[in-house]
Amino acid sequence: MLKRQGKKAINYATGLSFYNLLLIGVYPTISQSMVATELAMNLPNSVKRVFGVSSASELNRFESYVSTQCFGRVWLLVMGIYSISTADALITKLVDQGAMAYLLSSPVGRQEVFFTQVAVLVSGLALLMGLTVLGIWGEMTLFHIPIDVWSYFRLGILGFALFSAVGAYSLFFSVLFDVEECTILSASSLTFLCYALDVCSDLNDRFSWVKKLTIFGWVRPQEVLDGEVPTIPTLGLFGLSTIFILLAGYIFSKKDIHV
Repeated sequence: MLKRQGKKAINYATGLSFYNLLLIGVYPTISQSMVATELAMNLPNSVKRVFGVSSASELNRFESYVSTQCFGRVWLLVMGIYSISTADALITKLVDQGAMAYLLSSPVGRQEVFFTQVAVLVSGLALLMGLTVLGIWGEMTLFHIPIDVWSYFRLGILGFALFSAVGAYSLFFSVLFDVEECTILSASSLTFLCYALDVCSDLNDRFSWVKKLTIFGWVRPQEVLDGEVPTIPTLGLFGLSTIFILLAGYIFSKKDIHV
């Protein structure tokens, strides 16, 4: 299982790395384009915020460009899909196919089985985030773009915390339901709701408080790349992950699963 999920993480990371290579490769041309500069300056502030860029920033700045392109909506979508599908494969899919019965019939306790699955999920996310950040570092070196390495390291940790939370509540739904469709629908719906609330809160200042109610509102890539240390959001996301994992572990230990 660990080998399979590791291969899956590498495949996702490879896809993201090629995507980021394309985006970073065209940045020098875009940054020198007067049309792109003028367009960036004339974009409404609400549109900038929707793409994760603060109102005072220009989209032709490298940090703004990377935060919107490499760590923007596509990145959130890919990482969200990985987290939800992996959590489903580790619990619900095995129960649905009857394979979980073989694991539980082995001479180990349920808690050990469950936390082994948690370790597989967390290690896969760590591998995916690590390879993604390393890929971006390598691509920036390739194109001779100077960066603050530690800012990207902090953003990688924050991203890992975010998708650990997504994976944790996906695991919670996995032990709550015995049907894959229910697990994926519940986890995807909650993720989409948080995502939609985050986007809507950027469109109007009157609803900016809604951002604090969503996990995506705790992650602002551009601020981190500009030097902000996201200690509180990172700890908050790890705390949320811990709560969902403990709840999922308790339900899994009490659930009636046919062996």
